[in-house]
Amino acid sequence: MPTKKEQPQIFTMPNSVEAEQSILCCILRDETFQADIIASLKAEDFYQNNHATIFSAMKEINSVTRRVGDETKNNTVNLTSLIDHLRRNGKLADVGDIDYITRLNDFLPSTANFEEYKQIVIRASKMRQLIRICGEVTQKARSYASAEDVITYAEEEIFKLAQGESGGGLVSLSEETGRTLMQINERFKNPGMFRGIETGFKWLDRMTNGLHGGELIILAARPGVGKSALAMNMVEHVAKSGKTVAVFSLEMSNQQLIERLLSSMSTVPLEYIKSGQLPGGVSDLSKLRVAQDTICSKMRLFGNEKTDITTAEIASQCRRLKAQHGLDLIVIDYLQLMNGDDREKNRNDGRTQEVAAISRSLKKLAKQLNVPIIALSQLKRDAEIRNIKGKEGGGEPVLSDLRESGAIEQDADIVMFIHKETSDNGSARFSLIIAKHRNGETGNMPLHWLGKIVRFVDDDYLNRHNIRISPAAEPVAQQPEIPDAEPEYSEPQDEAAFIKDDKTEN
Repeated sequence: MPTKKEQPQIFTMPNSVEAEQSILCCILRDETFQADIIASLKAEDFYQNNHATIFSAMKEINSVTRRVGDETKNNTVNLTSLIDHLRRNGKLADVGDIDYITRLNDFLPSTANFEEYKQIVIRASKMRQLIRICGEVTQKARSYASAEDVITYAEEEIFKLAQGESGGGLVSLSEETGRTLMQINERFKNPGMFRGIETGFKWLDRMTNGLHGGELIILAARPGVGKSALAMNMVEHVAKSGKTVAVFSLEMSNQQLIERLLSSMSTVPLEYIKSGQLPGGVSDLSKLRVAQDTICSKMRLFGNEKTDITTAEIASQCRRLKAQHGLDLIVIDYLQLMNGDDREKNRNDGRTQEVAAISRSLKKLAKQLNVPIIALSQLKRDAEIRNIKGKEGGGEPVLSDLRESGAIEQDADIVMFIHKETSDNGSARFSLIIAKHRNGETGNMPLHWLGKIVRFVDDDYLNRHNIRISPAAEPVAQQPEIPDAEPEYSEPQDEAAFIKDDKTEN
């Protein structure tokens, strides 16, 4: 006996027409929260085209301002203003004419549950976007493209969806202007509210107003001058303030990074930590245990010591870290050791183009995650040659000294150099130079190298801790040691800890 032919299954995208009608009714009926609803939704969140058109009209009405006495207010969305706007733009018939708008206005007896309706609309919209992303990933996977490219694309799209990012289309700058002015007003009322991440170097924080999300910061120097040490000093300060930091070290192991942190935080010289010969005995061990407790209990630090890591791998790991633990700062040591994502293409294009692609990818990642990225970079030998006494042109490094690619200085928001100047008597003076600052001033500040504990400090640090500079530029200080029972990390100092040693590895 012939079986009944099965009907093809018709798949309907997730949606809730009733929730869409309800939220549009809430906007029409209650002006007390209509601005908040409009700001939290997009036209694309609506499944039905006529609802998307109606919402777009509501948004346009609400974006127009008017003067009421001494105040500026947004226009109110109501039945009359909506019908008038749709009619003037020739869209009234497309949405169902006046009858449909009137039915929307009377759709609910109460607008009290507007938050529930809004969440239903947003959930259905995200489900539709997720289905679209899965379809695009499936299509890319079937095209036999690079597996890494497909995975990266999938992670990027899903991360943007999870973070509620827009698709990158054009937006009205008039709306953005209003939001920006509100932020400026908040900064005026509370100047510290919008300050970026502080590095612990007062002059630098004052010049930059802290490090801000989306910024690519390049910290460059010749080998052995101290860029890794300075970066880890910043990491220490940021992590001690309760923020989450990811460190990708391509030339040092995680153990080496931890040893540097322990030395800097405890003032036990690094050479003693490496050799295990602690002159202070139990006292030195006590200092190290206090520093260890601070790292383990109060600092959210994550490290990756893979030597051939790519920008795609860094992006993938940082997205997951931000989703699981939050993320405030990324440090990469250093840029020229990284590999590009497409190694076959890199072999054909050359190293300069590869570094340029890495630089652009890091800037893109900083914007996507909305976190600052500090990327360390090498300088050309020209900068060192100019620093030799008697050479013309000055000894300080310049932007053209950045090694392997001019794209680095183009992509970077801030470019900083560590400059080391050696005098005839063998003593060295250090300075931090801001050579490029996209949103502010440039300049330089003196740094002081505490080689025994692998640490840079500024003048403010010396003043706060009553440290004097000897004629040979060696900081010297005397302060009580950390007591064993001290639960919170404080900055102990003893005279031995601040004996400068330029031979210390940095």
